[in-house]
Amino acid sequence: MQVIKRLLNWFHSASLNWKISLLVVAGILPIGIACMVSLSMLETTYQEQQAYAVDQSFTQVFQAVEDKLDRVRNISTLLAVDGVVSGNILAADQTDSVAEQLACFDAISTYINSMEMVFEPNNIIFYMDPNYAAVNNQTGRFRSLDSILDSDWYARLQANQGNSTCVRYQDALSGTEYAAIVREIWNPSNYHQVIGVLAVVFEQKYLEELLVASTEDQCLYLETADGMLLAANMPEEALQRLPLGQRELNSSGFSLKTVDGVEYRVCSRMMGATNIYLVSLAPESALEQKVKEISGRLVLIYVVIILVSLLAVVPLTRSITKRIFLLKGQMMKTQTGVISKLEMEDAYQDEIGQLITHYNDMVDKMGDLLQEQYALGQMKIEADLKALQSQINPHFLYNTLDMISWMAQKDETDNIRNVVQAMSQFYRLTLSKGDDIVTVGDEIKMCDAYMEIQKRRYRGRILYEVEVDEEINRYLIPKITLQPFLENAIIHGINEKDDARGIVMLNGWLEDGRITLSVTDDGTGMREEDKTRPHTGSHYGMGNIAQRLELFYGEKIPIQVESSLGIGTCIVINIPARTSEEREGNEG
Repeated sequence: MQVIKRLLNWFHSASLNWKISLLVVAGILPIGIACMVSLSMLETTYQEQQAYAVDQSFTQVFQAVEDKLDRVRNISTLLAVDGVVSGNILAADQTDSVAEQLACFDAISTYINSMEMVFEPNNIIFYMDPNYAAVNNQTGRFRSLDSILDSDWYARLQANQGNSTCVRYQDALSGTEYAAIVREIWNPSNYHQVIGVLAVVFEQKYLEELLVASTEDQCLYLETADGMLLAANMPEEALQRLPLGQRELNSSGFSLKTVDGVEYRVCSRMMGATNIYLVSLAPESALEQKVKEISGRLVLIYVVIILVSLLAVVPLTRSITKRIFLLKGQMMKTQTGVISKLEMEDAYQDEIGQLITHYNDMVDKMGDLLQEQYALGQMKIEADLKALQSQINPHFLYNTLDMISWMAQKDETDNIRNVVQAMSQFYRLTLSKGDDIVTVGDEIKMCDAYMEIQKRRYRGRILYEVEVDEEINRYLIPKITLQPFLENAIIHGINEKDDARGIVMLNGWLEDGRITLSVTDDGTGMREEDKTRPHTGSHYGMGNIAQRLELFYGEKIPIQVESSLGIGTCIVINIPARTSEEREGNEG
């Protein structure tokens, strides 16, 4: 029960892909099991059918060959006992007249020609006493008995006591081998007297055409009792033959035997009263190969069915899962702050399509709420910026007015006029029509006006140098960002030197889409612990600038302090290169 409960819990928690895959498998699996069972049954049935087909084929071939051989054997028997043949041979033997002998053999030839036309043997040849006038030792229908006395087939005939014997016959003239039924012709009045030998000759293809195999690589051949090959369904060099000791006179069916290490279905049978065996060897591997081919086709059909099923199921499941996964992915993006509608080319109006429509409506409403929230946030940011900048402007104004008061006491009219002009330019740029964000170019001009006032105040003890690439002048920066760095460089750097003299440098350049601005002085420098203080320099300089930069750029802008005692200090900020167009786009 616990296992079942765990499986159910896993299934309920599994992804939609897994569930659909399991449903597909659940549908295909029964088909596969049925296919495997059917395949096993079919293999067994097919093996039985193949064995039956081989057995029936052997029986049919045996009957066809036996009929052919019986016909030839009957012709030989008919000729051997026919009075026309034996009578004319005896008549020729009883006369010395050449004309009468030739007349007797001519009568035999005429009779034999009619027999050949009716029964279609290739040739009928007689071997007899060479003293007959019609006998030709090499060719013709009547040949010398002396020419075959040393032949192998004649020896087989004698071993069979002159009865009908099937042999391989070689033509004396062409050397071509044939099959033949041979037998002795006896004197009707005295069966112990041999008056000739009859050979009914036919081509081997006469038998080979009947040896039709029912399976691939099946060997079918005819051989005599002593193993002489008469005909086969394949070349002799490719023929696998059964050892003579394993033949059966009349096997009732096929049996499994191993020949030269190969397993065969073997059947052998002697044809009636002849000395001829029909032997069949069908490789078991060939039968198994047939079964494998059938099995392979069925497996292929099963695979095709699976593929077709998958091809039908996949588009259907994708139409469901694709939109669900897209909706899931779109909803997951909301965790990262990205809220957007799910745009679909095909807006189906099924349950999933309706779910997507409702989601898009929800996104629209959320967008309206976020827009309102963003507008409120922007108003707060602008208020914070104005509050921070309001801390700077009075601070600078107080210091400048103190300096003008001091100059008035000294009656330095020219210096007062120059300082008032510089201060006027500074505040004109600072006000900038009420905008808290200015270009880097305007910020540099404010710094120039500020340093003009400071040079007057310190009576030329401070030198001011500017090296800023013109290409960064068009980018935006919160106003009064660099002025506190300049102020700290003078007050906490140069003024603390013994001679209160020094150089302040302002540098700026663009690299990889970001702007680097630095203020460097050759003052007394800072100790290591002073670098990490949150309000290094003026009480609200560094911290104030860091807050304003973060509010404007939406990211933390670290203020890097590089300083060495007795050498000087360098303040560096690295800000995004933002244009007025980008600012308007972000606000939109």
